Amino acid sequence: MPAMIRRAPSPGYDASAMRILIDEAVWQARALFSDLGEIRTFSGRALSPDDLRAADALIVRSVTRVDAALLAGSPVRFVGTVTSGADHIDTALLAERDIRFADAAGTNSRPVAEYVLAAILLLCERAAVVPASRTLGVVGVGRIGSIVREWAAALGMSVLACDPPLAASGRPGLVDLSALASADILTFHVPLTDTGPYATRGMLDHAFLARLRPGTILINTARGEIFRPPALLASLPGLSLGPAVVDVWPGEPRVDPACVRAAAVATPHVAGYTAEAKERAAVLIREKLAAWLGRPVRPPPARPPSDAGDITVSPAKKAWPAAAEVLCRATGILDADRRFRASLAAEDPAAAFDALRAACARRREFAAFRVRGLDAGDPAAVWLSSVGFRLG
Repeated sequence: MPAMIRRAPSPGYDASAMRILIDEAVWQARALFSDLGEIRTFSGRALSPDDLRAADALIVRSVTRVDAALLAGSPVRFVGTVTSGADHIDTALLAERDIRFADAAGTNSRPVAEYVLAAILLLCERAAVVPASRTLGVVGVGRIGSIVREWAAALGMSVLACDPPLAASGRPGLVDLSALASADILTFHVPLTDTGPYATRGMLDHAFLARLRPGTILINTARGEIFRPPALLASLPGLSLGPAVVDVWPGEPRVDPACVRAAAVATPHVAGYTAEAKERAAVLIREKLAAWLGRPVRPPPARPPSDAGDITVSPAKKAWPAAAEVLCRATGILDADRRFRASLAAEDPAAAFDALRAACARRREFAAFRVRGLDAGDPAAVWLSSVGFRLG
């Protein structure tokens, strides 16, 4: 049977007839989308093909796989995801069926970069070294990697930027993968891809890790599946590498406890989770759906009052240890690590994983905080101001 074709609405389409099925965890789902049609919500992992029988537009998060099985027999003509990554969407299928697709690429770039810098400063403090003495390798210099590169350079770190697809397009200032062997820390910001000369699924295999210098620190906020085999993550402590910081896991939400135990810092896929990022993503998808329908863009609903406050640095801490304290408290990275490890003993660890992610979505970005207790001339204070914190 030929594929069903779902074309864009014709001029004069009655948007009030649009049936929109939207993940209940999307920011202000009903208030934001209600003027575009009839709204129904669903729980992200519980969506079934039957739910789509009466839906024209589908708005999902990363926990929902959109593929031929889900869309079978549905009238869906628009699929939006409030995420930057789209590896949970069969985009080729959508293109084949002429179903409009929209993502929220870039909306969580800042919180991921904030998380990564918190991890870097935390591990530098634990090792009693200053950031300027370390070399950072950034693998993938798109939106997130570019911010990490800029902020790390401002710390005084030597930065090696590696992005083979961009290098092939002629982008200057990039190194190849072999040059990363000289890095002290590697952070990964690549999409999960399966085809082409630069496929990233399984890029972190035994051969790649064997080329790294002893003690190299790995930070993964990309996708858990860049490890091959997935169990390789659990064996990191035996590979002469340094402590690993891991936010993304093979098989989410059912995470292998051995993989969690192998990481120095382990969090439940929350690096990109902030209240601001959730708002930006939802607003962007609403704008794209409205544009597809030929409807005007309107201001988003007002966000609830901020619950972020002052961060007062411990009197005994100055310079970069003080900055590490500020970033860890702002991002909640250590609290997320503690709660994630504790959740592994829950009766249903997969449900606990999702619950932790939902709780972490209340995190705020650096600009929502004021830092007190640092001298204005302290290099750490200058850097904190440059990445968005208010001082005073």
